[in-house]
Amino acid sequence: MFRFKNQDTTSSPSLSALGIVERSSTKAYAGLIATGWSEIGFGYHGTVHAHPNHPDVVVRFARKADGFGDYAALLRKGFPGSDGPHAPRVHDMHVSRCGALMTVGSRLTDPARDAWWLAYAHAVIADHPGVAMDEGVRDRFKVEWPAHEPRVDHPSFDGIREAFRAAWPGYEAYVADLRAVSPQGLDPNIGNVLVGGDGSPVVNDPLCDDGYGLWRSPLSRILARCADLPRRLIGDAIGRAPAHA
Repeated sequence: MFRFKNQDTTSSPSLSALGIVERSSTKAYAGLIATGWSEIGFGYHGTVHAHPNHPDVVVRFARKADGFGDYAALLRKGFPGSDGPHAPRVHDMHVSRCGALMTVGSRLTDPARDAWWLAYAHAVIADHPGVAMDEGVRDRFKVEWPAHEPRVDHPSFDGIREAFRAAWPGYEAYVADLRAVSPQGLDPNIGNVLVGGDGSPVVNDPLCDDGYGLWRSPLSRILARCADLPRRLIGDAIGRAPAHA
């Protein structure tokens, strides 16, 4: 279990303080539901749960430690802006022996779909100088925000860009600093910008689902890579084998 630099040690809740005991990949979800932590959101690997007795926090559960675990580990280590308004507050984190991930974080809200700044906030995450935007990401932008071409410097952002920078001058710097410490490119998925309690845009879950294991010690990461190598080699060998008639 980890404690985080951006954790308020006097009042921030832990899994234990919230009465969450079951944390295995097979039983944790049912345990959360049984103890009143209803599901309010889901992703590729995880679900997000809220409890009426704890309205200011959510518990995220994933059957495998994914990119959010890496993000939480980066926040724990600290980097410029990681304790600012555009970073989520992760109060507690636990990775079980079988790899399930549970975190406690401050509750965020979904932005209004017609928020004037929303497309630009996502475009800042998606944009990388000299790198073309993935067409799948571009298509998602066009579906969600048909009035905005998903490029930061596109003329459709004129006015919006300047107003956004005036409202939240630290947002673009935070994304740049996050990109600098991230082991992979940032994911501008539609749900990866939420709203904090002060109304500021928060980069919620910007790393891809396949975790790099940043929550582990350097030694355990090396051992994990060594253990994965034979499995990858066997999988490749099976994939290259001729198909049976």
